[in-house]
Amino acid sequence: MRNRLLYSSGIVSYALKDAAMSAFILFYYKQVLDLSGTLTGLAIAISIIWDGISDPLVGAWSDRLRSRIGRRHPLMIAAVIPLAVGFVMLYGPPASVLDDQGELFIWLLASILLVRTALTFFMVPYLALGAEITDDYHERSRLAGMRTNLGWFIGILASAMALMFLFNEENGVDGRFVIDNYYTYGWINGFLVILFSVLCIAGTWHYIPKLAGSAAHAGGNILSELMSTFRNKNFRYLVILDMALGGIGGITATLLMVTYTYFWELNATETSILFAGPVVAAVILVAVCSGYLNRVFEKQQLLRLTCLLTTINLLWLTPLKLLGLLPDNSTLVFILIYANWAIQVMMSILRMIATQSLLADIVDEHELVTGKRQEGVMFAAAFFSAKFISGFGYLVAGPFLDLIGLEAGVQPGDVSSTVLWGLGLIMGPGLALIMLVPMWMSFKVNMSHAGQLAVRRALTERSTSPDSS
Repeated sequence: MRNRLLYSSGIVSYALKDAAMSAFILFYYKQVLDLSGTLTGLAIAISIIWDGISDPLVGAWSDRLRSRIGRRHPLMIAAVIPLAVGFVMLYGPPASVLDDQGELFIWLLASILLVRTALTFFMVPYLALGAEITDDYHERSRLAGMRTNLGWFIGILASAMALMFLFNEENGVDGRFVIDNYYTYGWINGFLVILFSVLCIAGTWHYIPKLAGSAAHAGGNILSELMSTFRNKNFRYLVILDMALGGIGGITATLLMVTYTYFWELNATETSILFAGPVVAAVILVAVCSGYLNRVFEKQQLLRLTCLLTTINLLWLTPLKLLGLLPDNSTLVFILIYANWAIQVMMSILRMIATQSLLADIVDEHELVTGKRQEGVMFAAAFFSAKFISGFGYLVAGPFLDLIGLEAGVQPGDVSSTVLWGLGLIMGPGLALIMLVPMWMSFKVNMSHAGQLAVRRALTERSTSPDSS
């Protein structure tokens, strides 16, 4: 448990980035700093596309790296300070750029590129490290579960605490529209990045002798190694699944805060509760139930179940509001929003656990076929596709806000019916339509427990064979 917690602490930086994308950045730059939604979405999209391109390159570099402290830790160490600086820049553009759309766009793009590039140098080796720590089928699920649960918990805690204490209304002024509050939040993020990254690096240091001696492949070129991973059918199916989910994630992250503010007309306190409460409930439920679910269902079955339930969950709440079928009781409506988001988050957590654990198993399958141990490349290649499409999610959602006529600085309750219908349709039925793709892919993945055990036996036999040298 101690080792799992220390390793999982490395996910905090990624969780803080997710909090920035889902809660603050688009709202901050568009509604507070008055950067157009199109330029805001474009900056985020460019950064994600670059992020997707850099991930496989860093993954391949990490797989090939030789140093006294192993393959993973040097890149993780190098990322910490630039990542912290990037967060401070992201939330604190200087006054000199605020009055010029072009300069503000360049500042946003530069700072978010720094955050994402530094995060790539930390996260890709970090995820590969998780696949190397253990080769046990169930332990991989437990490790992925703790990492995922902690990531969700920290992500929502960062958003909820900030909304509750930093961005709340004060003296009749909505704190979400006060620039200085974001400056403070940026420095807090920078401090947390350093604290938890150092904790993870120190906590996994004792694995270095084991990792330094693990199998690695140094021949060939990076491009051929990347392409070789796609020869695995199960890997291709997971990549397509993650691509669709990446698009959904990009749209959701861009529009969630906007939807809470203008579609549901919630204040900062109610929004903070929704950022925290449903996720805490989902994390607790997953932590309590995951052991039982992993015994009853195989990973591929959980993947299918979560895709199906997510699709159904997207189809009932926002259409009810658009059709005027929700009751006038605001408390009851709030409870329905709470329950809807809790279900959504719970399915997302379970799906992420299953996907990341399956990826670790696919690494073994790939090694058996090719003789190459490529955790960094495979994890990075998988996230490349998801992030690439996620960039288009932001690229769609940003201009979408301009298209439906959402003006900067407008207060909740003052938006047009076009804005309400646009947000309701895209955040409900629109996302459900995209979910049909991952649901289809989940039924094509074939990675059973028995199959993974057979792969591990074959790898063990080959490593102990006299001819293995």
